[in-house]
Amino acid sequence: MESYSTHGLPTSRKVSFWNQISSETFASMEIAPRDTLAFDGLLSRAPLGPLTLMDVQSTAVRIRHTHSHIARSGEASLLLLAPLKSSMQLSIDSGAAITVAAGEFCLIDHARPYEIVHGDGVRTLCVDVPRRLFEAAVADGGRLAGRLMRAEDASARLLVALLRGIGAEIYPGSAARFAPELAQGLWSLIVAAYAPAGDADAGHGLAARARSIRADIDANLADPCLRPADVAARCGVSERYLRAVLRDGGESFSAYLLRRRLEHCARLLHDPAWRGRTLTEIAFHSGFSNATHFGRAFKQRYGRVPRDYRRGAT
Repeated sequence: MESYSTHGLPTSRKVSFWNQISSETFASMEIAPRDTLAFDGLLSRAPLGPLTLMDVQSTAVRIRHTHSHIARSGEASLLLLAPLKSSMQLSIDSGAAITVAAGEFCLIDHARPYEIVHGDGVRTLCVDVPRRLFEAAVADGGRLAGRLMRAEDASARLLVALLRGIGAEIYPGSAARFAPELAQGLWSLIVAAYAPAGDADAGHGLAARARSIRADIDANLADPCLRPADVAARCGVSERYLRAVLRDGGESFSAYLLRRRLEHCARLLHDPAWRGRTLTEIAFHSGFSNATHFGRAFKQRYGRVPRDYRRGAT
């Protein structure tokens, strides 16, 4: 668990420090406190499988993510906002502001401009969601950014309850460690909460089923023993049907799994947070059980061995 705080910093440095940490953690943005002299903020973050958890608390601010910020950002992810205390006002693409209160949640898209305004005493749990992972699981997933979600069905209520439970474990200096099963459970609840809305916008059918299957594989890449039968059971289909759906998309189960594991490794090799990890650790974290096989497959796909690929990011 990493924690960053403005407490103890000179007043003249607090806002610039908070902008830097927030932009590095989320996406390039500008944060303007309502009262610069009284400003303080606290941010804790932790990786959780393919997701990243962030717990944010600060005094009253206005957050702006503009077209110029988007141009300076890398690959834009999606961010689930779930206030644990109080509320915030969110506006996307300069549209009408909506209020997101404790017990509700909303997605924002870092590829689109947005503005967030909140007062003192707000605490928000954020979940960074890889875009490709979400859009593979939820029909027209990107279009759901900005849609206010309330705990009106079982999946949404369970998601809110889980987020509150996670929030209770995250605090400055916490040594909380989350099991891989928690990542799978959180990801499944996010998909379950949003899939009905996506299906209503895009229609049901084979494509939606294929997205669900691929999303399950993506959420379980770290499992070195992942089998088609396991995925099929969780998705409520037969193994034969699962293999047929993936073949229709142009890849077998094993080919898709290998490609996604290699892509995950490639991202970690360029991730500053993983700079101190060994190549073997990255390989095992992505589901490979043999470092030699990983190195050979990586070079075949990217044209360079993992060590040279990582050097190219520095």
